Amino acid sequence: MAFGSLLRSSSLVLALGTLALLSACSDDGDSSVSASGTSGGSSASTGSASQGSGGAGGGATGTGGDAGSTGTTGTGGTGGSGTGGGPDAQGITPNPIISRGKPAFASSGTASVINDGKYRSAGTWIAGKPTAAAPAWVAIQVGTGHERLLLSWTASYNYNYTDVQYGAPGAYRVETSSDSTNGQDGTWKSVAEVTDNPVRTRAHSFDFSGQSWVRFVVTAAPATTADAGVQLDEIDVHDISNGAEDTWFFLGDSITAFAYDRDTPATQPSFAENIHAAHEAHYPAMINGGIGGELTKASDDRPSALDRLDDVLEMNPDFHFFAIGYGTNDSWDQTDPSTFRSNLQELIDRIQEAGRVPVLARIPFSPDGHHDTLDVFNQAIDELTQENGLVPGPDLYAYFEDHPEQLDDQVHPGPAGRVAMNKLWAEAVDILYTGQQ
Repeated sequence: MAFGSLLRSSSLVLALGTLALLSACSDDGDSSVSASGTSGGSSASTGSASQGSGGAGGGATGTGGDAGSTGTTGTGGTGGSGTGGGPDAQGITPNPIISRGKPAFASSGTASVINDGKYRSAGTWIAGKPTAAAPAWVAIQVGTGHERLLLSWTASYNYNYTDVQYGAPGAYRVETSSDSTNGQDGTWKSVAEVTDNPVRTRAHSFDFSGQSWVRFVVTAAPATTADAGVQLDEIDVHDISNGAEDTWFFLGDSITAFAYDRDTPATQPSFAENIHAAHEAHYPAMINGGIGGELTKASDDRPSALDRLDDVLEMNPDFHFFAIGYGTNDSWDQTDPSTFRSNLQELIDRIQEAGRVPVLARIPFSPDGHHDTLDVFNQAIDELTQENGLVPGPDLYAYFEDHPEQLDDQVHPGPAGRVAMNKLWAEAVDILYTGQQ
């Protein structure tokens, strides 16, 4: 949330969970699990670590996963397509969603809510408090013909990106099968595994050649969790056989955390739904990475974009575009934008060095009396966008100056304002989809 607001903020959790992505093309890295294996850990060879393979549609080399307990490194992420300002003249390559409405099964709870396209308030799959010996699972029969997939999950009752206590899993793995009939039987192969997960939403890419099922297996709740334990509101599965270019990480403060949670129906249509409505073949993958109270750079223990950026990039190797929304906190009762400008330039540089594409939104208008110099801060954003050859993001200042009634507390957008922000983002980056930039 913005500094000085009465809304709560949580401190940033910097510890990364251990991610072990098992190489799909290494004999040492395959991990086969029988139907009965859902009640225990997956078996795997313990040979020497093998190099992760390059991801589909990315650079010459993908980003390898961390070495896991089985001694294998992960399959490479899709990587970036260079440090330029966007896709080639053909526009963004689609990575369509393929999981919506497909047959879903679960060890317990209502499986159908996991892939119904509804987030947060519209229902959750409740896994409770499983263990490695007694895991909980949900499986989706996505069908055949897909070479590589991106699976993302979200526990949207958490507010900050680094909150996990309201439904996020503490430990889990992703599995695939070619011969299951009900999500429980058949032979299963582990393709991703996480222990000590530190975030509310996450995505994993993996080889899917010859497979037809995906299964999400929860083996632990976080150390601190609500009474209901693990509860996920949605799993989205995208076909990234042609690359994972249409992937968006929303990096920002509390305004970001509120606006891009895709709450159904309050924050719909989302950015992804707006893009899909304008470009039917596309359905972007989204991750809401907002953290309340965050600055671009902090000198105290407040959350900071630059301090957590390396962790964000490492945990999200497949996410290509970074939709950046900072400035409300940095400009609070401030008059000189020079430090903010320098911090944003460092964000741009580091994101581009990682092969990703940043897009900057203008800071929203606020009549609260603490943001009387937003013009010079937004001028800094405009200059950085031009100097770095970036596609301009949405003009949130102009919109909320015209619609101040959509600000709940003169700073944070209410439901109508959040819906508008998703639409404004989709309109601003539409040029990337048409290839006319």
